[in-house]
Amino acid sequence: MLQTLLVYLSDSQREGRVITRRMRCKAMLWAFCLFSFLVALIFGIIAGAIYLAREMGAGPAALLIAGIAFLLGVIALIILAVMSRPRAYGPPPGMGQVAMAPLVVQSLVGNAMQSRPYVTLAVAGVLAFLAARPIVRK
Repeated sequence: MLQTLLVYLSDSQREGRVITRRMRCKAMLWAFCLFSFLVALIFGIIAGAIYLAREMGAGPAALLIAGIAFLLGVIALIILAVMSRPRAYGPPPGMGQVAMAPLVVQSLVGNAMQSRPYVTLAVAGVLAFLAARPIVRK
């Protein structure tokens, strides 16, 4: 038994190292992507400001770029708020729709038995009769 425990611990430790390595690699890739997009955004804003300054003047160009940046920030905040809101009627975590079916049926039958026990028993009897009847196709 002790040997089994030691094997389990060594396997879980090895698996933990693999997962940690993957997470670290993924975090480094996300950081690189974020840095690249941030640099592209900054240089795009600078290029847009220079172009607009020639077309309409420095003051209105700066106001226009600030307004666009503010609008993008508001859109990002709205997207974050929508993404982080809790799901009101979703299934519990880790439980799919098929796994929840017996719980739903049990809940419905329990409620039906409390409100109308004779009707529920009659419906159950009819369903049992239909299920037990041989299926004949002509």
